[in-house]
Amino acid sequence: MKMPKVPRSKAEWKAVLTTNSADGTKSSPWINKDLAPTPPNARTWSWISLSSYWWGNAFNASQWSNGASLIAVGLNWHQALIACIIANLISSSVALALGRPGARYHVGYPVLARSVFGMYGQFFFVWIRAVVATIWFGVQSYFGSQLLSVLLRCVFGESWWNMTNHLPASAGITSRDLLAFFLFWIIEMPFLAVHPRKIKFLFAAESIICPLACIGVFSWCVHYGGGIRMNSLSSSTEVEGGALGWAMLNGINSCLGVTSALLVNQPDLTRYTRRPKDAGWRQSSSIFLSKTLIFFFGIGATAAVQGKFGHAYWNQWDLLNAILDRFWSPAARAGCFFASFGFALSVLGVNIGCNAIPFGADVTGLVPKVFTIVRGQICCGILSLAIVPWKLLTSGSAFLIFLGSYNCFISPICAIIIIDYFFVKRGNIHTPSLFNPSKGSLYFYTGGWNLKALGCWVCSAVFGIPGLIGAYHPTWVSMAATHIYQTGWVICFSAAAAFYYAVNLVFPPEVLPHGQATSDLAFEHLADSEGYLEGDNIVEFPILGIQPEDSVCSGHEDTAKETSAIKGQRTVLQDIEPVQVAGGGIGKAGGLRTDS
Repeated sequence: MKMPKVPRSKAEWKAVLTTNSADGTKSSPWINKDLAPTPPNARTWSWISLSSYWWGNAFNASQWSNGASLIAVGLNWHQALIACIIANLISSSVALALGRPGARYHVGYPVLARSVFGMYGQFFFVWIRAVVATIWFGVQSYFGSQLLSVLLRCVFGESWWNMTNHLPASAGITSRDLLAFFLFWIIEMPFLAVHPRKIKFLFAAESIICPLACIGVFSWCVHYGGGIRMNSLSSSTEVEGGALGWAMLNGINSCLGVTSALLVNQPDLTRYTRRPKDAGWRQSSSIFLSKTLIFFFGIGATAAVQGKFGHAYWNQWDLLNAILDRFWSPAARAGCFFASFGFALSVLGVNIGCNAIPFGADVTGLVPKVFTIVRGQICCGILSLAIVPWKLLTSGSAFLIFLGSYNCFISPICAIIIIDYFFVKRGNIHTPSLFNPSKGSLYFYTGGWNLKALGCWVCSAVFGIPGLIGAYHPTWVSMAATHIYQTGWVICFSAAAAFYYAVNLVFPPEVLPHGQATSDLAFEHLADSEGYLEGDNIVEFPILGIQPEDSVCSGHEDTAKETSAIKGQRTVLQDIEPVQVAGGGIGKAGGLRTDS
C-alpha cells in the first residue's frame, strides 16, 4: 500500500491544511464543503435517525440526576414531575421550530445565523456556542470516565479500585480517575473523525442500549427497595404559596437548561434529513417521552434504595459503586458492567451530538478555509483537555456559576431565530444571499450586523445579569433579581421573542433581494425551490467556484461582477419546477421541490 506523502514545504503544508475540494475549487471565508447546503445525496437522516439521537442522548448522567436540583429548591416528587413535563413540552416545541429551517434549506446553524444576525454578526453568536461546547465536552468526558471506572472495577475488581495514587492532593484527581479519563478520551477520538451524516449508527445503538440500561437499574432498585417511596425524597424546606410558584418556575428552568444546548444544535442535524417531515412531530414526541421517562427513572431509582442505603445517590456512578460496595457477587458485577457500559455510551453520544458536532460546525463557519466539521470535532476533543474538567467540578464553583448563566444567553438566540423564521421572514430564506458578503446584499444589514437582532439579544440577556451577580454576592441584589435569574431561560426567551417581534413590526426587513415585492409571498414559498429565485446560481461545493471577491450571488445584472462562476453542469438539482415570485415573474428556480 502506498504511504501518503509527508509535506515538506510551506506550499505543501498549505495544500494539506486548506479545505479546498479535490478538483481544486477553493474554499473562502464564506463557504466550504460543510457550509454549502447539503446536497440530496448526503441527506441520509430519517425521522428514525433523529428520534434515535434524542432517545439515546436523553438517558444520560445529567438527565438522570436532574431531579436532585428540583427537590433541592423545595419541590416534592409530583411537583417536580409536573415541572419536568411542562419543560419537556416547551423544549420539544422549540426543537421542532428550530429544526424546521435546517430541514427545509439544508444549512447548519452557522449559515442560518447569517440570515438572522448578519454576515459578520453571526461570528459572535457562533463563537459563543463554540466556547461553551469545548468546556462541556471536557466536563462530559469526565462524567464518562467515572462510568468507565465503574466498568473497569467490575472487570478488574479491587486491583483497579484500590490502585495506588501517585498524585498530590492539589491535583484534584487520583491516578485511577486520571487514567480512566484519558482512556475514555481515547475511546472518543475515533468517533470524532466521523462526519455527522455518517454518525447516525452511534445514535441508533445508544437509543436501544441506553434505555435498556436505565430500565435495568431502575427495576433492580425498585425490587431491592420494595417499591418506590417518593416521599423520602421530599426536601426539608418544602415551599407553598408564592414561593411554590417561583420554585416551579425554577424547576422548569432547570429542566430546560439541561436541554438548552441540544435545542440550538437542531439545524446542524436536521440539515441532513431526507424530507422536511423527518424533523417533524415524531422527533418532537421522542424528545418529550424520552426526557420524561429518564426523569422518572432517576428520581424513582434514587427513592427506592434511599431507605436501604441510607443515602440518596443521584449520580449514576455513585449509585453503581454503592451497589458494588454492598453486593460484590458475579451477578452484581455483571449487572453493573452492562449498566455502566450503557450509561457511558450515552455520555459518548451526548458529547458527539451536543458538543463535538456543534463545535465542528461552528469553527467551520469561523475559519472555513482551514476547518471542516470533522477537523473541528477533533480540535474540540483536543482543546477539551486544556480545561482540566476535574478542577472545574471540584474547585471552580465560580466558573460553574458562570456556565450556569449560559441559559440567559442561549435562550434569546433560540427565540430570535424562531421569530425571524416563522413570523418575520415567514419561512423564506434566499440561499445565495447566505453566501454573499458584499455590501448591500440581503443579509449584510448594517455593516454586516443585524442591529435589531443584536439589540434584542442584549436587552433580553441583560435580565439575567443582576441575578448572576447575586449568585456570586447574594447580599448585593434583591430577591426579585434572584428569582429572575433562577427562571432565566423562560424569561429571557420570552423577552427576546416579544422584543424581536415588536421591533420588526415597526421596522420590517426585506425578505427578497433587489427590492422584489414580498406582500404576496406565501409561508415557505422559497423553501419549495430550496431558497432560489429565477436566474440564481446554485450554491454547490465543489461544483461552485469561488471568485476572488469571495461572494456567491444571484445572477442579476447589478451584481454580475461579484457573481461566482459555475463549473460543470448542475448535476445534483434536477426536475426544476417553475416558481411564482411576487414582482419577479415566473422562472426556473435552482432547486428541487420537496415534500413537506
